[in-house]
Amino acid sequence: MADFSDGVSRFIVGTATVKAYFPVDLKGNPSVCCEQCPFFNRRSVRCNLNEQICNYPGKYIGGSCPLEFEETY
Repeated sequence: MADFSDGVSRFIVGTATVKAYFPVDLKGNPSVCCEQCPFFNRRSVRCNLNEQICNYPGKYIGGSCPLEFEETY
């Protein structure tokens, strides 16, 4: 077991790739907003990926959203 009582010498970085699927209705209208994201925390109104507060989560994507979208909508 590691002993950190004298401090930390360095960190080892782990990276994750995540996918989130946003719905598109039968007329082709997408609903791309924080509330549709599986990483949105409804209790804290925060993104679980970056811990940022999501303003107007039912309408928009947060300004600090770490997701990269494959197509425009």
